[in-house]
Amino acid sequence: MPAELHHIQTTRTARYYSLGSFEGEIRELWFVLHGYGQRAEDFLKNFAPLATEGILIIAPEALSRFYTRGFAGDVGASWMTREDRASEIQDYVRYLENLYTEVTLRLKKMPERIVAFGFSQGCPAVLRWQAAGTSPVTEIVIWAGDVPRDLAFSKFRTSTEKARKWLIHSRTDEFISPEIYRESEDLFLSNGIQFHTMDFEGGHKIPEIALKELRSKF
Repeated sequence: MPAELHHIQTTRTARYYSLGSFEGEIRELWFVLHGYGQRAEDFLKNFAPLATEGILIIAPEALSRFYTRGFAGDVGASWMTREDRASEIQDYVRYLENLYTEVTLRLKKMPERIVAFGFSQGCPAVLRWQAAGTSPVTEIVIWAGDVPRDLAFSKFRTSTEKARKWLIHSRTDEFISPEIYRESEDLFLSNGIQFHTMDFEGGHKIPEIALKELRSKF
């Protein structure tokens, strides 16, 4: 007799880190999603140059943690794997929706600009969140990552109609090749999604100078 698969939803505790104050007038709110095997606390350090008065940066940590080397030592996190992927996607979309609500309710008023920023593996997570969720943003940044082929493009196009999209790529990225980057551009174009592009030198990273250049374009 073959094994039968079942699913059950259960409550678990997620964590996130913030940079900047929740008090006063927040003009910009950033949700920044880390890459595979990273920790939110470490990833958030990339955005320290932006942490000035009126800017609040939120770094959620993915729900699945693991030892990055064997059975001990450094711990990283992953947004999903190929195993039971549909459920993992639903889980992190629900998580990000809850986080968005919690953070925005703490603010005196909604910021003028809300940025959903994905790096590497965080890029598909940002895109799927914005396609399936109901948390509006004004800027969607795909940095050193790709657009998933199975994205619900019609839903994404409708739900993010008022948001600008950015595809950011390094010419020396060792993981996102020019072919992968062009495929992401083609997926957006073939599905009627307008976007802006920016190239930089620096590999699979977030150099301060490139990050500040991007923000100057907002």
